[in-house]
Amino acid sequence: MGLATAESIAQQHSRWPLTRLDVAGAFGDIGVLFPIAVALITLNHLNPTSLFLTAGLTYCLAARYFQIPIAVQPFKAVAAIALALSLAPSAIASAGLLMGVLLLLVGVTNAAQFLARLFTLPIVRGIQLGLGLLLAREGLRLIIAHKATQALPGGPLTAWGIAVVGAVLLLLLRNSRRFPAALVLLIAGVTLGLVWRGGKLPALALGPVPIEFLHPHIAELLRVLPLLVVPQFALTFGNSIVATENTARVLYGEQARRVTVRALSLSIGAVNLASAAVMGSPLCHGSGGITAHYRFGARSAKSSYVIGAVCLLLALLGRAAVGLLELIPFAVLGVFLLYVGVQHAAYLRDIVGRPALLVIALAVGVVSLLTTNLMWGFLTGFVLEGVFRSCGYARRLWAKRQHSLAGRGA
Repeated sequence: MGLATAESIAQQHSRWPLTRLDVAGAFGDIGVLFPIAVALITLNHLNPTSLFLTAGLTYCLAARYFQIPIAVQPFKAVAAIALALSLAPSAIASAGLLMGVLLLLVGVTNAAQFLARLFTLPIVRGIQLGLGLLLAREGLRLIIAHKATQALPGGPLTAWGIAVVGAVLLLLLRNSRRFPAALVLLIAGVTLGLVWRGGKLPALALGPVPIEFLHPHIAELLRVLPLLVVPQFALTFGNSIVATENTARVLYGEQARRVTVRALSLSIGAVNLASAAVMGSPLCHGSGGITAHYRFGARSAKSSYVIGAVCLLLALLGRAAVGLLELIPFAVLGVFLLYVGVQHAAYLRDIVGRPALLVIALAVGVVSLLTTNLMWGFLTGFVLEGVFRSCGYARRLWAKRQHSLAGRGA
């Protein structure tokens, strides 16, 4: 695609008004963003205004620069460890501060280009496979873990029933432009949540929670460095930077020319410095999130502006935002995650006919799933790739020696 063609497409996509697909694609990644956000707010006492304010602004600013729908998600490794250990908001923000500084250094010094060379095609495909499997598993967990039967006027409905109906809706409407699948599923889920509550909305009032600023302490920074930052950095660079660049190029082609490893490093670094300052959640741009927005209809930056505006509204609602998000049944969020996970894992298809690459990618994906940690997955990929390259070098050396001996014999 030529530059002029890409410019004309970008201009076409920038036109208003919004289409239904723009709106549907905007909510493609809520299965990741909203559950983690609600958990961090309710269990770790993060400030909801800070969290949704930084997420909303990041969505809008990233869309403005990158010109495609760029996902915004909380750091998954940081969130998982913080939830497991009940870490304080200051510890979570301190991890974001260190990640911000580290990624800015990587971007400014252009070390991102050197690091990116370590992530070859099979390792990137393995990361995408592993993340897809983890998202699918998390989707199933959301469905299974919340299997209480809900009473409806027409009879009881289980979480599995909701999930099956939701999956059927997605499959039937996946190519519909008139009734976008994600939008229909989201509206159905909120309607169901209202029915369960007897038609009563949770208490809603404009009331942002006062923002507190981070005062870093050396002891806390030293504590979160090995606990949160080291495991998160490998995951962030592999998935949120290298795999995100690759995913954006696969889906958007020349339209994603601004999505580079250096630009993503600088973006995530700057975002986390700002988020840490107001004690929000550390944030990144996930490759799975780009797939989610795209598969549910997002084709331009307008979708990012929509979800960004929703996050800013939730920031204004403050504590009431959690009650509003809880209208969406967990089974519906689980279906979103399951569908996106399958789609994300499907990037593997372009190396199916290349056995050596496929073995590396499968190893990365399976180890990531079994350990629930993409870092161990791509470390396995590095080792396997080193072994394969060593074997290939040894075979070439042996063939060269045999050829030399044959020449002497002649």
